[in-house]
Amino acid sequence: MSTLDWRAAIQRLEGAYSEHTLRSYRSDFSIFEAWCLSQGRPPLPATPQLVADFIAADAVKSASSTLKRRMAAIRKVHRLLRLPCPVDDEEVAIALRRAMRSKRRRPRQALGLTAALRDQLIGACPDTLIGRRDRAMIAIGYDTLCRRSELVCLRLEDLTRLPDGGAKILVRRAKNDQFGDGRWGYLSAVALAHLDQWMEAAGIDQGPILRAVIGGHLQPKGLLSVAVSCRLKAAAPRAGVPAPTTAALSGHSMRVGAAQDLMTAGKSLLQIMSAGGWTSVNVVGRYVRDADWNVWAPSISTLGASQNRLIR
Repeated sequence: MSTLDWRAAIQRLEGAYSEHTLRSYRSDFSIFEAWCLSQGRPPLPATPQLVADFIAADAVKSASSTLKRRMAAIRKVHRLLRLPCPVDDEEVAIALRRAMRSKRRRPRQALGLTAALRDQLIGACPDTLIGRRDRAMIAIGYDTLCRRSELVCLRLEDLTRLPDGGAKILVRRAKNDQFGDGRWGYLSAVALAHLDQWMEAAGIDQGPILRAVIGGHLQPKGLLSVAVSCRLKAAAPRAGVPAPTTAALSGHSMRVGAAQDLMTAGKSLLQIMSAGGWTSVNVVGRYVRDADWNVWAPSISTLGASQNRLIR
């Protein structure tokens, strides 16, 4: 393998890293390579000054998180090719710090889909096949605090019904769970009822729970993760949600909103981390600090039974 064959080097990582990570490595290093070639400078092996110059140029249009991700790709490619890693040089560290300081602002946060907004959207879903799926999606997403990628991967065979009328479901793999240990998400009796109505209408008895419906026909594969935010944005106008609020909804909103509700109910960060499978206190802290205490302050009794069971 030649020193320039970085794509083949990344391919060696298949099976050891998630497909999402590999796509990021390929995309970010391609961007770095294209910039280097546009400057008439070879991308491999890269010098610290070259990487520092790239950071200065890319910082004009890229967020801080994107710059960090680009550095991870450059570092990984150089290490795979057994080349000296320029990213670890102090010149690069200074350039990255300078870029980060120039972007000092709060990270953009998805709007929290809290219990009140959840019920508003569910109530606006029509009594159709797609409407029943969307009700189940919103209810399950809120109760389990799943990321959108986790939500669309939930499978019926991983659902266990519980004596109290609720259920638990295995969230098999998460972004921060690369080895697939999984975690349990809990469903309230209300969420389970929405799920049962959807499964009965769709005739689902195994496999992915949330699926696309095209031309009135149920599809065999799971719903695409990008469809989660699309369905939320479709339900919001029907529920009378203002346009700015609708625009702020994303596939992460149910996870954020449930965490905010738990916080306003007086639960600790560690309890919230357990409910949502978080490993970083900083991430959870960023989610819950944006909760509107005056508007979204539910009592513990209004929280899903699933969350109460998990954190009491």
